[in-house]
Amino acid sequence: MSDSDERTLADLVVHRLDSPPEPGFDCGRADQTSFLYERAWDDQQEIVSTTYLYYLGGMLAGYATVCVDGLLLSRRERGMRIRYESVGVLKLAQLGVDRSFQGRGLGGLIVADIVRLAREISRRAGCRYLTVDAVEEVVAWYEEGLGFKRNRLMQEHRIRLALERRRDPERLAISMRFDIRDG
Repeated sequence: MSDSDERTLADLVVHRLDSPPEPGFDCGRADQTSFLYERAWDDQQEIVSTTYLYYLGGMLAGYATVCVDGLLLSRRERGMRIRYESVGVLKLAQLGVDRSFQGRGLGGLIVADIVRLAREISRRAGCRYLTVDAVEEVVAWYEEGLGFKRNRLMQEHRIRLALERRRDPERLAISMRFDIRDG
């Protein structure tokens, strides 16, 4: 990584989506790119999620969509101090970094900004974790690079539901969490 590629949150200009996004963004993942253009604005107007756009040098470099959710945790996962099987969380529902900005640490900066948002929310409402449903290719990045852990009970629950609905559980994303009190 060259010096010009070393970025911090201060380098980013962040805007909450306030209209349909401008064309030109492509993160190389059809699901995430199409979500931004086909669902993000509609979902935000229906108050089911909020999308944040991240700009570098005036260019749309990435986006993150968040929503609130509940997380099932086994006794072992939640420890002795959390008495509830289900806890409130902020969910990172979508994350995309434009191809021209990939490999420069921008995804990690965006996740750090969303962790900051989760901490802000936790001061006003119960929110202990940031969660994400990660595709297999990025699970190691979330675990090793960012400190997320797999949600065992939640994943088992999702597998049972997939089987009941006659869907292939092997195609499920991996449910993961980050304890916002860490780091």
